[in-house]
Amino acid sequence: MNIIGIGIDIIKIKRFKKIVKFFKEKFLKKILSYKEIQLYNSSSRKINFLAKRFVIKEALCKAMGYGMSHGISFNNLEVYSNKMNKPKINYLGNSKKKKEFLKIKKSHISFTDEKKYAQAIVVLE
Repeated sequence: MNIIGIGIDIIKIKRFKKIVKFFKEKFLKKILSYKEIQLYNSSSRKINFLAKRFVIKEALCKAMGYGMSHGISFNNLEVYSNKMNKPKINYLGNSKKKKEFLKIKKSHISFTDEKKYAQAIVVLE
């Protein structure tokens, strides 16, 4: 196993309440893929849903060694759960090219949230 990168991120969930209230749909479209927006709309804990997706994507970009300025948009990284409810990433658009360039074979994701914070760690191999 060769590790390509490790990324970690943490955010205050309260911060997202303010951002979503101010920017509304525009912010959602910037952060979430089309499928994730559908899941967000059916979620009973919308802010936590959004916060978790954000920290996972931020940690993933850190693990890749890229940021938003290098052509990866958060809405081109789609977080989903496999059959065992394990979080996985679907690389879309430009992020798919970056994945192929880096030769990413596997991604390992762990995340958590509680009242005040959401946190994620991503290991790419």
